[in-house]
Amino acid sequence: MNRKELAGMLEYAADLMEVLGEGEFRAQAYRRAARNIEKLDADLEALAAQGFKGVPGVGPTLAPMLTEIVQSGEFAYMAELEAQVPPGVLEFFRVQGLGPKRIRALWEHGVDSLEELIRHGEAGRLRGIPGFGAKTEANLVQAARFALEGLRRVLWGEAVEAAELLLADFASAGIRAEVAGSFRRGLETIGNLDFVVLAQPEAVQNALGRYIERIEGSVLHGQLGGLPLKVFCAAQQNYGTVLVRATGSLAFLEALGALPEAPTEAEVFERLGRRPVSPYWREPEHLGLEEPAQPLRREDLLGLIHCHSTYSDGTASLRAMAEAAIAEGYSYMVISDHSQSASYAGGLEPQRVKAQWTEIEKLNAELAPFRILKGIESDILPDGSLDYPDEMLAGFDVVIGSLHSGLNLPKEEQTRRLLRALDNPYLKILGHPTGRLLLRRRGAEADWERVLERAAERGAIIEINCNYHRCDLDWRLALKWRDRLRFSLGTDAHGLEGLSSIAYGLALAAKAGLGKKQVVNAWTPETWGQAKTT
Repeated sequence: MNRKELAGMLEYAADLMEVLGEGEFRAQAYRRAARNIEKLDADLEALAAQGFKGVPGVGPTLAPMLTEIVQSGEFAYMAELEAQVPPGVLEFFRVQGLGPKRIRALWEHGVDSLEELIRHGEAGRLRGIPGFGAKTEANLVQAARFALEGLRRVLWGEAVEAAELLLADFASAGIRAEVAGSFRRGLETIGNLDFVVLAQPEAVQNALGRYIERIEGSVLHGQLGGLPLKVFCAAQQNYGTVLVRATGSLAFLEALGALPEAPTEAEVFERLGRRPVSPYWREPEHLGLEEPAQPLRREDLLGLIHCHSTYSDGTASLRAMAEAAIAEGYSYMVISDHSQSASYAGGLEPQRVKAQWTEIEKLNAELAPFRILKGIESDILPDGSLDYPDEMLAGFDVVIGSLHSGLNLPKEEQTRRLLRALDNPYLKILGHPTGRLLLRRRGAEADWERVLERAAERGAIIEINCNYHRCDLDWRLALKWRDRLRFSLGTDAHGLEGLSSIAYGLALAAKAGLGKKQVVNAWTPETWGQAKTT
């Protein structure tokens, strides 16, 4: 657990209190503690050992509870609150545009599931609830449909822990096992976890009995935390065949035709007279395209791009972020805290920008040859302009322009906004272009063909945000534009643990067919100084 995760738990508990109508003062106290904990530049374990002494907003009532959460990893009171809210109402937290007060209002008026929310909205009955107008009603129906579609899916990054848990169980039982399905193909969201094992069904039942619900021939079905589970049993002579089949996709398998029996995947492809195809390159969008012979590798990346610090809403100092990057073997890091319009995220006023530049210069002198590049994640304002006057924008090494508000603008208006941003000579990277949050919000609608065409004309770089909640730009669009655009893998790290998201970026780059020449993380620090948009 880290400070950001602990703060998130406190915020969620405060939301639940508001939904239940319990003590607004207590909810505010939890939120205040969450904000202060997230801003601290201190080790969470050390804070807990000291009983959170001296942390603003953490008094004698909260301190023991926070210490117990850190030490046990469990938040008993949050679980108690959650148990008092119907499961269908809890699902409302997945709907964009619904905060705790609106969720409570819906519940009080008998709307207690996503299906009921959609039905009430389509019948025009939501607008009769105080605080809900016709426009809000229409937006909520659309957002609820989106939430319902993703309700039985989980984010790829969230499934990693479950996959590792089961692989450990297989290993403990002496069973050879590999993850298959959409997880192995690196899809952003998955609907189930699939495994291929070299074992008989009885051995799997013994190893995973608590998860298994039924056995159908050589396939075992079960559940893990609500996520459907399938285990395909194979023998030595057909293990590779079963693995290819269980990995999919269906379109890829149909294109392969009848599969020969073989002990390894490589032999399956050899007997089909085909070059081996990596799991990442087995989607319908890849059919007819040749997989790059030299995909992007971790060792190709010289720099980390799009990183936040405690100057805005990050949880680690500039020094800590830089030292972590050095430890991982990087040559440089682009620090890009939020700009002044993002006041909710501690956006930097001009004087704070200059203070950060001063610290960066001192650290660069001390940490050389490693370099911190002076970046900013500038909000793209409603009219398409960037935060700060030109004379300040000119002082940054890298300006990332991102949408953080106005995501619901009409398509044509949003397109014009993005086109104007790309016309700004100081913008080098268009950050998480759609602003989507997987399974939570769709993101901005725009004419992406026109937007990416303008980016190509201006020499602007398009970010593939590596945070598994975003995966934005979508790899399918990146695949289509891979020969005309340059891309950055942006960690969007808000703390030291966020730097590891580069692994998701590498997988997305593989799905998009990107090589070293197309990804600017392979640039040297000096190249950034020479790169100009036109």
